[in-house]
Amino acid sequence: MSDNIQRNNELYPAVLAGDAAARAAMILNNLGLVVVKADSLIRQTPQIAYLRDDLVSAGNIGLVQAVYQIKRHCVQQRAVNSWIGRGVVIQMQRLLTHEHTIYIPQTSTERARRKGRPITPPSILNGLSEKLESYLEFETVDLRDLMDACCQSDAERQCLRLREAGSTFKEISRTLRIPLPTANLLFRRLKARVLARWQDSARAEDTVHWQMMF
Repeated sequence: MSDNIQRNNELYPAVLAGDAAARAAMILNNLGLVVVKADSLIRQTPQIAYLRDDLVSAGNIGLVQAVYQIKRHCVQQRAVNSWIGRGVVIQMQRLLTHEHTIYIPQTSTERARRKGRPITPPSILNGLSEKLESYLEFETVDLRDLMDACCQSDAERQCLRLREAGSTFKEISRTLRIPLPTANLLFRRLKARVLARWQDSARAEDTVHWQMMF
């Protein structure tokens, strides 16, 4: 891994200058990092092992995006390695927070519609452990204001406050009198918005560790 870091530092000046060959070399140099990050997430939460290939694919997308954004965001050399690792994990987290919709045949949907009883496709959750903590390095931003700004309902704000106080999803569902899957889904959607908002406003020169409450 130290060889990867050294190689990234060697390629950095050319990548910052916009050299396409250097970008391609940096991407190839970090493909192994993507696999390491995916396996690390799976070790934390073994029940997502079936998503390994998808995690690696998402991480590769994050890697490419991170390398191509080095010039645009003027990432400093001392931060380039954490920038790449963060970009990889963000895409993996987005995969895990994605809401998967169960497919319903079109004929069944149309038949139910004609009868006046339209079908709403049910959703499934990836069932992540509450103990799963992100090891992302987030930029120096006012996280409290960021999370508040991403809340779109009073229910999300109440869930956020309870979660900050250390409540589990089961306790939140009982307190707010909502189903457990609803409480879980509220946080997953909020987390996705926080990640997206943070990435849009990120500055790579100042990094802090943020242990996600989600």
